[in-house]
Amino acid sequence: MLGTIAVADVLDMLTPDDDETDDCYTVRDILDHKRQSEHYAGLLEEIRRDGIALPVMIRTLRGEPWLVDGHHRVAAAVDLGITTLVWSDLPIELEDRPFNQMLRGDWGPYRPVAA
Repeated sequence: MLGTIAVADVLDMLTPDDDETDDCYTVRDILDHKRQSEHYAGLLEEIRRDGIALPVMIRTLRGEPWLVDGHHRVAAAVDLGITTLVWSDLPIELEDRPFNQMLRGDWGPYRPVAA
């Protein structure tokens, strides 16, 4: 499924633990770390020029939404003043990730609550 979501809503979502970032539980907590990656400046310039090409990936676990892919894109959206993102609940390259734990077991598709 594809949809749109406010960046502000993504910032408060849970995120899988990043071994290099201690005690981070929400997307907001790890954005500074993501901005320090070696490819962030290039990604930021590409998004400034062309927009965000791929949706972020959101899945649920025990009823809570988690951002599982797209953290650098969220950081760039914040830095560039982009207020809405396109999301998907399946990765674009699903066939390349057949063993991804977030696609099976207790993880489920994201379905936003209707306003």
